[in-house]
Amino acid sequence: MSDADRIVEFVYEVGQLKRLPRAGWLFAGVQHPETVAAHSFRVGVLAFAIAVQEGANPDRAATLGLFHDVPETRLGDIPYVGKLYLDVKVPPEAVARDQVRHLPAPLAAHVEALVAEHEAAKDLDHTPEARCSRDADKLELLVQAREYQAAGISKMERFIQTMQESVVTDTGRALMDSALRIAPTEWWEAFGRR
Repeated sequence: MSDADRIVEFVYEVGQLKRLPRAGWLFAGVQHPETVAAHSFRVGVLAFAIAVQEGANPDRAATLGLFHDVPETRLGDIPYVGKLYLDVKVPPEAVARDQVRHLPAPLAAHVEALVAEHEAAKDLDHTPEARCSRDADKLELLVQAREYQAAGISKMERFIQTMQESVVTDTGRALMDSALRIAPTEWWEAFGRR
């Protein structure tokens, strides 16, 4: 098998994230929740913005956000309720290592390192980019909850509250305050007022 074949297989696997719904939203009554890929895209955009404001490397932070949920192609998106019943918790870094083992070595090393760096933000020893990416992950969930709330789904307060406690960067906290104050429809309603 050629390197190109192996990369294409990996791309097909990552494509699964375009079809994988974010499972936690189902508990809140969201009929057709966003996909993991849609979530990861906006995490990347948010991580970039946060990193620029925080003086971190925005390209690195965005890339961490883009790749952070790649292991979910194999694990699925397990909500916290489900995680309580798992006997074995396989770390995302181990899943990523298995996912990329047939890729060309330099590419495999990069993907593994991205997942590991994002996950390291849970501990004290992390890079500024990982902190920006992790804040973006939490903020994206909060922003999505606000959008579902604006669409009439009522059980969003718990998601919003939990994420507020998780955001730590100054920029992330400022963005969170704005997201809580500004209606999700404001960006397009403003056009009608012009």
